[in-house]
Amino acid sequence: MTSLNQQDTIFVNQEADAWYERNAAGATEPAPPNDRILRALSHLTLPAQGILIDVGGSSGRVAEGFRRQYPQWHCRVVEPSGKAIAAGKKAFPHLEFTQGSITQAQGLPWQEATIVVIGGVFCLVDRSLLSRAVANVDLALKDGGYLVISDFDSPFLRANAYKHRSGLYTYKQDYAEIFRQLGIYHLIYRFSETLVDHSSSDLADPYDRQWVTSILRKDLQGRYFRKSE
Repeated sequence: MTSLNQQDTIFVNQEADAWYERNAAGATEPAPPNDRILRALSHLTLPAQGILIDVGGSSGRVAEGFRRQYPQWHCRVVEPSGKAIAAGKKAFPHLEFTQGSITQAQGLPWQEATIVVIGGVFCLVDRSLLSRAVANVDLALKDGGYLVISDFDSPFLRANAYKHRSGLYTYKQDYAEIFRQLGIYHLIYRFSETLVDHSSSDLADPYDRQWVTSILRKDLQGRYFRKSE
């Protein structure tokens, strides 16, 4: 069995490229407005300009779909797969790409984002690095900004075997709840759906196929009640 602290290394150095190759069809087409993340963002009233960071955004199709709706925004993609980045740079020249992982702190644009998108990434982070990944995301988002998490929505903690490589796992839990427990994030949107098929899911158990897209707003001061002196 692969030890937990190796999962991140394997995903960053090998499985990220393998994942892209398995999912390359349509990867160079911008995400349509009905994409679950773009659909969630459509519920917000956004400024004309801002910064969006899509962490683990592959070739950038979601970021490009957003940019086409908000052309004055600066959109960045942080992605470990070199193959995904090469395809994205060719297809979407207006995006900025940085090769790296949600678990890495150095050399990545973890600052002053208006929106941070994390789609299907937390479930693959090895558990020894989960708190670091959460800290990096929090560091990237400015006060008043919006965090979008689209991931599994299990009612209890699950570690399912990762189909494509022995010894790796898909970790399912409510990741938005981690940020809510910090006290500085407020849940403003939540949409849960049942996946028709997924390689890491028990198809006989509908709760193992739940997927949720959440938006949280970061507020460092306003959510704290202050008793007058």
